[in-house]
Amino acid sequence: MAPRVFEGLSGPAREAVRELFQPRRARRGRVLFRPDDPAEHVFYLEDGWVRLYGLDEEEGEITLAVVGPGELFGEAALTGDAAYGAYAEVMSPGALFVAPGRPLLELATREPEVAGLLVRLLAERIGRLEARMKELRYQEVRPRLVRMLLNLMREGERGLEVALSHRDLAHLIGSTRETVTKILGELALAELVELGYRKVIVRDPDGLLAQLDG
Repeated sequence: MAPRVFEGLSGPAREAVRELFQPRRARRGRVLFRPDDPAEHVFYLEDGWVRLYGLDEEEGEITLAVVGPGELFGEAALTGDAAYGAYAEVMSPGALFVAPGRPLLELATREPEVAGLLVRLLAERIGRLEARMKELRYQEVRPRLVRMLLNLMREGERGLEVALSHRDLAHLIGSTRETVTKILGELALAELVELGYRKVIVRDPDGLLAQLDG
């Protein structure tokens, strides 16, 4: 079993990647690495969400980035950095794969296909980060939250669900839990969503979409 993104590689390269990337259980709240941990492994997230954050004596936890489906992280293992320099915490369970950095880098030097794919994955992550920074600067919190709910809703036991807590949603949109809780309460009063334990049930997707036009 290997990340689907590597399935397009030619036979030898695909098999070599398959041997390197091994699945790892990604339960909610698990810390995958800490700032001082030796940067020895690269991570690929096929599904779910992972938060990268640091600590500040005055502000506490500071979210540096949120990694989503299809993204590579822990790239310090490819650059020769001694340590990761941040915490990585699983926000929601998903499919996670881990590969040793040095052998992966050696494979990339032998297989141009692998090198090209790694570069593309890292470039796409930078692009998403830049887009998120632009959104944080120019877009209000309410439309950011509404757009995130529409993008993340999936069919669940109770209809269309977003299986993330208020805190998780706040990290995703660069806001605070208190602000997210307030806006979700307003959306619930308007009967657009229903609030559950660590999840939001979207009752009226069209109504939510209309919020973006207002």
